Formats: sequence, structure tokens, C-alpha cells
Amino acid sequence: MKIDLKTQATIYGDEYEIACTWEAKSETVRDAGGQSGAQGSEFVSRHMIYTEDARPKYLDLIQFDGSNGWEEIRSVTNWDMSFFGEEPDYLLVT
Repeated sequence: MKIDLKTQATIYGDEYEIACTWEAKSETVRDAGGQSGAQGSEFVSRHMIYTEDARPKYLDLIQFDGSNGWEEIRSVTNWDMSFFGEEPDYLLVT
């Protein structure tokens, strides 16, 4: 994602597909900061997406079966799974 300085339009990269599971969940989420965005900010979630793909980032758009179109990723959390010999797991919250 980048912003065109001339037009102030947001420009997104090419679409790609990720393997994930998701659930619709309306709960208050507090960001931890870092890649997740502003530390301590709160919002009410719409969906929680679970994946092992590291490509989706904070403020990217995501669309999946069951969604009402593109949704902005408001929080990204990861868990270190190296103890199990696996890649990290990620939680994307819209």
C-alpha cells in the first residue's frame, strides 16, 4: 500500500490469495502496537482471520467468503511457533 502524493489516493498492490480460517466476532480489541498500528487504540472487530501467511499487513484490504466486500485490516498479531518447528501464526482483525 502506498499513497500517491499528487492525488492523495491510496494505491494497493496486486491481489493475492491466502489460506486462512475466519470467524465473525464483534468484540472490543485493543491494539498492542508495532505492526498492529497505534498502541492502545480500541475498536470493535468485525472478523478475525487466522493464517500462517505473513504477507497481509496493517491497513491492507482483505476479502473472503462471508464478507461484505473489502475490509481493512485493523490489527495484526503473531505467535511464535518455532518451538513446534512451524512458521508463525497470525491473527488479522478487521
